[in-house]
Amino acid sequence: MTDRDPILETSEGIYLTSEDFEGLEALELKPYSGEGRMSYASKGKEGSYDIPKMEYLASLGIETNPEWLTEQGEIKSELRALFVTMFIVTGNILVTEDIRRTLGEDTKTFKEVLEERNRQLKESRLDKYGYRRVLPDGSRVEDHFESMSLSANPEKRVSEEELQGIVRYVFSRLKQQ
Repeated sequence: MTDRDPILETSEGIYLTSEDFEGLEALELKPYSGEGRMSYASKGKEGSYDIPKMEYLASLGIETNPEWLTEQGEIKSELRALFVTMFIVTGNILVTEDIRRTLGEDTKTFKEVLEERNRQLKESRLDKYGYRRVLPDGSRVEDHFESMSLSANPEKRVSEEELQGIVRYVFSRLKQQ
């Protein structure tokens, strides 16, 4: 890793590049088997959805930031957008790496797949409604929705900067495996 900020090196809307996948050849691509794989909720009828997701990420070497956790080991509500996005980004990277391995030398198709994954991340993970906007007092718009017991960022989307940082973090951790 260099001392340069990877967020500043990446163009807006481009999250995954072919270079990012260099060095992942030996990574074991483990499928997720926990509960809540398609849910943004923290809990379901059977209990926590976040705990199995945290365990899965940890098995890949991706640690959940301890500052994101409550004393009970659950994700803080105001930071769930970051956690959910980290889980989704990791899945996108693993699937894209699996496709890359399947394609072999077919770089044209891989480039198309990268464009589609980048479009997916941009369209499904970026906060389009300003929920993650930081206000002058340090609170976020979603905090105000939550304090009024209203739906606060129900899709758990993140800002451009947060998404870029999460992608860089996930790649860096996966490459250490």
